[in-house]
Amino acid sequence: MPRIKPFKGILPNSAYVNQIVLEVENLNLETAKVIREENPYSYVNMLVPKVDNKFLRGSKRELAYKKINENFEDFLEKEILIRDTVPSHYIYQIRHRGIVQTGIWTCTCIDDYLNNTVKKHELTRADRENALIDYLQQTGVDANPVLITYTQTESIRKVIERKLSEAPDLDFATPDAGHRLWKVSAEAEVMELNRAFADLPVSYIADGHHRAAAASLLGIERRKLNLKHTGKEEYNFFTSVYMATDQLQILEFNRLIKDTGHYFREQFLSQLTENFEVHVSDSEIKPAQLHEFGMYLDHTWYRLSALPHTYMKANPVADLDVTILQDYLLEPVLRINDPRTDPRIGFMGGVTPIDELVRIVDSGEYAVAFTLFPTSIDQLIRVADAGEVMPPKSTWFEPKFQAGLVIHKIS
Repeated sequence: MPRIKPFKGILPNSAYVNQIVLEVENLNLETAKVIREENPYSYVNMLVPKVDNKFLRGSKRELAYKKINENFEDFLEKEILIRDTVPSHYIYQIRHRGIVQTGIWTCTCIDDYLNNTVKKHELTRADRENALIDYLQQTGVDANPVLITYTQTESIRKVIERKLSEAPDLDFATPDAGHRLWKVSAEAEVMELNRAFADLPVSYIADGHHRAAAASLLGIERRKLNLKHTGKEEYNFFTSVYMATDQLQILEFNRLIKDTGHYFREQFLSQLTENFEVHVSDSEIKPAQLHEFGMYLDHTWYRLSALPHTYMKANPVADLDVTILQDYLLEPVLRINDPRTDPRIGFMGGVTPIDELVRIVDSGEYAVAFTLFPTSIDQLIRVADAGEVMPPKSTWFEPKFQAGLVIHKIS
């Protein structure tokens, strides 16, 4: 029974929304600087601020945080961003790539993360947690939601459908998607949604394990320091979007490998036949089913079909295609023992066209590419229910959320 809470979201002014919201998934420093110079309203000012006075005292990081806070207050003062006056849940809908996905943008209690009411399937890294904790602590801005999934219920569906019949409070388009937002602020509707979520037996983090971990760790520290702690403070909650399992889209994470080890082409291919059926293909291979892989090597596509002994296992992690590829090809043949740290392996999410994988291999930057079938939501749930951990880069979730769309302030 996940505990959700309405909050006074900070939203973009509808007159500037297209200039404010920002796609951050592949944002790099140079691109951020260009956006910042060309668009003074962009949310990038809360991520990569321009420090005007180089003579101010403090480290580069301290000055950056100071500027972020100044920028945020300036955006509020000029009503570029507007704080809601009434706590709300939000219904969010995105239309992109021919599909429509709808979810509930709200706040989740950190205790649900800590006690595994919201189940996990990934390990987190301390360095990434610490960077996120530092940002939250210095700015109080919680703007990148954790994506959580659940099995749809009639009571939640009714609330969503009722709101969708009304005019949205925010309706805008970015270059590749349409976005709509509805506020759920009437007390009766808020209570109805709270009760509906309280009836859920369990929910699962789909994307954002590090963000949930960082918010929870910071919340624990804030509790220790607050002698008047009540449990209702905003630091006890992190922003999240709940999407039912039938609303999620999971794409594959394809693999790129720098070399084929010490094997020549025919030697390498012969090594694969112990665990895979190998067939040459006249066209690119985008796997159509589990336990099937595409391989692009020396301007040629191959279809690899895993043999039964590689996947007929009771362990839900061992049955994943990313595990099969790792355990029966990458590690024994190519000696890639740890895909998290080995510099010979690269990853590309399923949103990247296969033509781009081909181009990269043909350029000589990588020697071979592997395409995979996406991990299913049922597989993810089985792993989480078993208390197991998914291998790195197992899933690419859609949608990715725009920064600056709904902001939760924890302080």
